[in-house]
Amino acid sequence: MLEENKKVLDRLMGQYGDNVDELKSRKEADRQLQELFAKSFNELKHNTIWPVVIDVGNQLNQYGHDYSISEDTDFLDATAKYHPSNITIFIYPSIAQKGMYTPETTPYVAFVADKYCRKVSILVSTMMPDGSGVIGTYGSYDLETISKEFVEKEVVNVLKDTLIFHK
Repeated sequence: MLEENKKVLDRLMGQYGDNVDELKSRKEADRQLQELFAKSFNELKHNTIWPVVIDVGNQLNQYGHDYSISEDTDFLDATAKYHPSNITIFIYPSIAQKGMYTPETTPYVAFVADKYCRKVSILVSTMMPDGSGVIGTYGSYDLETISKEFVEKEVVNVLKDTLIFHK
């Protein structure tokens, strides 16, 4: 190899080596922050969100409605699709037939961990078995924003916006 080209190659490889170490270091720091966020979200699910959705669900039972709660930790499925950690309350209005109780056809509020942004996203559905309603993202919040009062308010807002409860 020509000496001039060898010097250029040596300089490029030296810069690459320096950048690789920095990238590895940043990647490790990000991984640690993601793990800390996942642990914090798991605690939030069990200590803050879970008790509130149980309480709201039990209140709904007193009015003749039903509910269920689903909780998942993050995982990759067989097709390498990422599924984030979440907790969801599904609301089943009393006039809906039990056979129609599916996640696609009943209102829900989901609190979903976005470990890459380190935010909690709220996904909401006001869908009903007759096809009316909407599904969408309600917002993304810092972990510190999610209090028991906040969770209760969001679930009640979905009930308020669900068409079946307006009649």
